[in-house]
Amino acid sequence: PRWPRFWETFGEDPYLASEMGVAMVQGYQNGPSPMAATLKHFLGYGMSLSGADRTPAWIPERQLREYFVPSFQACVDAGAMSIMINSGEINGIPVHVNRAILTDLLRDEMGFEGVLVTDWEDVKYLFTRHHVAHDYKEATRMAIEAGIDMAMVPLDFGFSDALLELVHEGVI
Repeated sequence: PRWPRFWETFGEDPYLASEMGVAMVQGYQNGPSPMAATLKHFLGYGMSLSGADRTPAWIPERQLREYFVPSFQACVDAGAMSIMINSGEINGIPVHVNRAILTDLLRDEMGFEGVLVTDWEDVKYLFTRHHVAHDYKEATRMAIEAGIDMAMVPLDFGFSDALLELVHEGVI
């Protein structure tokens, strides 16, 4: 009953979400006008403490793997090309800087090779809301090092500018 953003999920049943997710990935990517499917929102997005959008969640490892990983794994196995990241925090760590979730789990363990994209302004939120980075440049470095590929904020080139600076400086 508290599952937020119901218009962006198939619900909390891992089997149902897996079956419907795979069908959607196949429909988008193999349909008459193929396009990359983007899975949303990795990981644990629907179990926030408040039930509200973009708020913290506390999820034990067993529950994370039992209820949230299976549907994403099924869609990764079906060839999904993109994943949007959870805007909130899991167990006190913003997901956008959580290398254990984005790289160790998603890339290495689950085998995802596609594009990891933020939700709206989530890199900026690393210093304005989560307070884990000093500024946009540090937030960009942290997100890239955790596994983020692209920041979704149309018409704002802050992420790209910061990333270019970090590359020229040899930091990334």
